[in-house]
Amino acid sequence: MAKEIGAISDVRWPSGVRLPVALTFEHQSGEGVPLLPGDRPNAMVGGAVQYGARTGIWNILEVLDKLDVKATFFVCGTTAEKYPDAVRAAHKAGHEIAGMSYSFERIRTASPERERAMVRKTATVLDDVCGATIKGWRCPDYRVSPQTLDILSSEGFAWDSSLLNDDLPCLFDCAGGPLIEIPFTTSTADKTYIGYPYPMRGGPDGLANVWNSEFDALYRESEQAPRFMMLSIQTWATGRPAPLRTLRQFIERLLTHNDIQFARCDQIATWCNGRSGN
Repeated sequence: MAKEIGAISDVRWPSGVRLPVALTFEHQSGEGVPLLPGDRPNAMVGGAVQYGARTGIWNILEVLDKLDVKATFFVCGTTAEKYPDAVRAAHKAGHEIAGMSYSFERIRTASPERERAMVRKTATVLDDVCGATIKGWRCPDYRVSPQTLDILSSEGFAWDSSLLNDDLPCLFDCAGGPLIEIPFTTSTADKTYIGYPYPMRGGPDGLANVWNSEFDALYRESEQAPRFMMLSIQTWATGRPAPLRTLRQFIERLLTHNDIQFARCDQIATWCNGRSGN
């Protein structure tokens, strides 16, 4: 079983970078929507989530392109199959494509064989759709199984981002070798503030407040010790006009700092592995 070596407290970011900021977008088309009683499709919530695959991702890609910011997109395999053009566009634009299951499967109690097959199928589909050899992963609803990290490492993955338990990336010794865990928090997740029913906790203004407050705190702490910021964003939520405006304004604010770098998760994992900051 994977064994945690510990938080990488001696990580050094590249010269001139005080605080890396990772924008991570979770991209599905309704695969994770619970059914109604009697196994009936939940068309209302399902349609809201499907918006991300049909339209939201294109709105987000347009903003990222205009601001010249790169991000990581966690993509379900079935979403890539149903809406391949958007995933190809994200990959072509220089964004990192990572995996988030084939069809939003819950794997906490899955057998190792079933989970490994799902990981392989997802990787194959994303490669077939856009040519990306994925090296990163996030479990649906952040529910890892006892064998998740061992399977990812043995399948050639370099990093995972499913845990919520630290301020810094952590190193794990796994069955297939070392794996970097890049933790995040749901306290700044967009769906907490603008998910369905809309709004839940203050809408876009509440989201802007928590993002700005989190940045202010981490930026202040980064003067004394390594810190990084990661946002978990749904293409179906922030892809809509009002939340998208919040995202654009937040990025524009950070771009005024010359010691902030927007980083893909694979870059953060590479810096953690190298420890040299190069």
